[in-house]
Amino acid sequence: MKNHFYFLFGLILLTATCNQIQEITEADGIEYDASYALPIVDSKVSMGDLLERFEENSVLTIDPDGLIRFKYSGDVLSQTSEDVFAAINETLNALPEIPIFFSPQTLPFSQPDGLEIDQLDVKRGDIYFGVYNDTGVAVEFTLFVPEAIKDGEMLRLTVEIQADEQLDLRDNPFSFAGYRLIPTDGNINVGYELKDLDGNNISFNTAFPFVGFDNLEFSYAEGYLGRTEYVGGRDTIEIDFFDNWIRGDVYFEDPIITFNFENSFGIPTQSIVNVFDIFTVKGEVLPLESVWLQDGIDFPYPELNEVGAIKSKAFIFDKTNSNIDVVLGSGPVAIDYDVNADTNPLEDPSIRGFITDSSYYKVQVDVELPMYGNAIDFFTTDTFPINLGDFEEVNAVEFKLVSDNSLPLNVDVQGYFINESGVVLDSMLNGQERIVLGAPVDANGNVTNAIQAETFSNFEGERLEKLKAASDVLLQISFSTSTEGNQSVRVKSDQDVRVRIGAIVDLNNE
Repeated sequence: MKNHFYFLFGLILLTATCNQIQEITEADGIEYDASYALPIVDSKVSMGDLLERFEENSVLTIDPDGLIRFKYSGDVLSQTSEDVFAAINETLNALPEIPIFFSPQTLPFSQPDGLEIDQLDVKRGDIYFGVYNDTGVAVEFTLFVPEAIKDGEMLRLTVEIQADEQLDLRDNPFSFAGYRLIPTDGNINVGYELKDLDGNNISFNTAFPFVGFDNLEFSYAEGYLGRTEYVGGRDTIEIDFFDNWIRGDVYFEDPIITFNFENSFGIPTQSIVNVFDIFTVKGEVLPLESVWLQDGIDFPYPELNEVGAIKSKAFIFDKTNSNIDVVLGSGPVAIDYDVNADTNPLEDPSIRGFITDSSYYKVQVDVELPMYGNAIDFFTTDTFPINLGDFEEVNAVEFKLVSDNSLPLNVDVQGYFINESGVVLDSMLNGQERIVLGAPVDANGNVTNAIQAETFSNFEGERLEKLKAASDVLLQISFSTSTEGNQSVRVKSDQDVRVRIGAIVDLNNE
């Protein structure tokens, strides 16, 4: 919001007035030796309507009591469980082909550092095995993995091998997808059975089977999944409220910053705030300070019986738990923040949790500036094009501006007419003048009644001729709350200002 409300008065005064004068000077039948009292503008606009029209980077919201809020939001910082599963996948896929010297035999499966896995669900991948049948008879060979369960049954793979046949299933593996691995005391075992075709147990003479795994990926992991820091990212929230600021102070009574968490990791997680700085119009960099930034904010997370659930939480920083009123009361133009996530920050193995291959967390930061506060000599400036060169018949103009204001804001204006070379030709007023008086307020900052103000400005002779050479007008506008900064006031959507402009126009008689 670029303070368009305050420029509105200057725009009405310039553009609306000029258009009306042009219509009169071009009309047929006008006697050019008279003066005309002309109603030019009678405009009424509410604060809510005006701000909705000019809202840019922020979202405008209205409280139930009518109080206006500007809400600025950062990008969504997010992270998935990909890193944890990548570590598990890498560990199991790194297993070599394993000879089975006795049955059952523990696989050389070492869990990733810091993890104690109670359960793994296989999403995809293969298991294969092979052996040379040196028994001299045809046999049935069965490979089994006691810790791999599917549909309530242990994994058992049976093939028939002829005498003196070499079995090698590397190129024709069995699918391992859909099996649930439940390690026994942290181990996964593999074994085999050998029978002749009559069902009698027999043994290989000197041969040993081997087993291997390919391209294993997992969709679910449960247990103590270690302490991991996830890098969420860094973002900047631009606040354009002060884009045209020159000087002065604005204080927001109850600003808030909200951390919005969304999390489907089934493990304790806590925020790590590396950076949270507010950049001000005065070139300062002010850190947001709070014990919650130092100690971390706990994410909500689903329990073991809530797999697939997404938990949400909004944590609010306000002036009771941070220095937000100081840092956001100093003319913020941008907020720079860097937020990561720390899983299992207590490193307590007794807390068992889970992740899925679709688990994620998201953090979004919102900044809300309510129009409840005070301002002292908040000074802004902007330039607008004009064209008065067509008004040759006009000899003199006296403008009268009447404002009826129910906003608790005083508005002081001065304008300078500039030619195409940037040279100042004249000023609009004799000095900075208060053209709009702020409405009075009660002890709670609520407006009690509207207030009226009148302003006059004359242009004639050489002064008017200078204006006809102007290409732009530079408006300098300052505003302050009607309490002159001694008390916070509430700006509400239904508060309005009515501006009436009239002119007495002297026309040449030639």
